[in-house]
Amino acid sequence: MQSLKDIEQLLCNGMIDEAHSSLHELLEKEPDNAQGWYLLGGIYRRQQLWGDAINAYNKAKMLEPDGPADAAIESIYDIIRFVNTDLMNP
Repeated sequence: MQSLKDIEQLLCNGMIDEAHSSLHELLEKEPDNAQGWYLLGGIYRRQQLWGDAINAYNKAKMLEPDGPADAAIESIYDIIRFVNTDLMNP
């Protein structure tokens, strides 16, 4: 099992699938790891899987209420709510 630091390095190197697998393995053994859930939310966010990202960030927020997950959730809602009115009236 890889550490969070190793998983973060995988993400920095663009190895998303490997990081995703490693995170699932880590979270099976450490389900209360807020940083792990936050990183998983980030992976889902990169893949534009908004619902999965929000769920992972909410888990991180429940475990660490003062952590960065709340801002990440709000950012996703900003993306979802964005409407480009120029594209609506061609």
